[in-house]
Amino acid sequence: MDRENSFIPMYYQLKKIIIDMIENEAIKADVAIPSEPKLMQTYHLSRTTVRKAIDELVNEGYLYKRQGKGTFVKGRGFEQGLIRLSGCSEDIKRYGLTPKPHVLDAGIRQPSKRVCKMLDITEDEKTFYMERVVYGDEIPINKNKSYIPYHLVPGIEAIDFNQESLYKVLEKDYRITINKAIRTVEAILANEEVALQLQVDEGAPVMLFKGQVFGMLPDSNEVVIEYFEAIYRSDQFQFYIEQHR
Repeated sequence: MDRENSFIPMYYQLKKIIIDMIENEAIKADVAIPSEPKLMQTYHLSRTTVRKAIDELVNEGYLYKRQGKGTFVKGRGFEQGLIRLSGCSEDIKRYGLTPKPHVLDAGIRQPSKRVCKMLDITEDEKTFYMERVVYGDEIPINKNKSYIPYHLVPGIEAIDFNQESLYKVLEKDYRITINKAIRTVEAILANEEVALQLQVDEGAPVMLFKGQVFGMLPDSNEVVIEYFEAIYRSDQFQFYIEQHR
């Protein structure tokens, strides 16, 4: 590092050093970079300088943090097309990992007026509600909430969704063919609860998806079969749009 003749800030020089290590694979994807004390000692920098360099690299997508474990080089991550309709579990399997849903809450619920509108049901109808965190092996990928009109899926509350895929159950057990979805996405910051469940820092950027899933019933009528809200870790999951001319 040039301390005497350079006008380049020390934190920026450290950023360039770490980026060079990443680009030349001196530190590979999902491997921890040296700790803050180690970087301070190696380059004779203050904690404030080291932390500023690391925080900027996290914000720029080079690194990600794991609570209590350190800071790691960000790899390509999981990818899902924004146009392609598939479940999170399917995408995790495509990357050779085992999807592990963990049900936080499930049962028959009286939905809010907003959810009723999204499901196109009356306010006196019930829904099957489920809240889960989905892991890829041991890494939490997303937290999601699902609302399904209960009259479409009677008895579904008896199914163990720690073991079963929701969409596969809908298709196999209830003969509902899923055919399209309308969803929105926005960047938000993880609150305390989400940070704990997804193992990220509080205030870390995450992606919030909301949407409706449509399906065909056995009698060939198309209906809204699900309203969902899903929060994805942005350091582990990437979304893309494929365009054709």
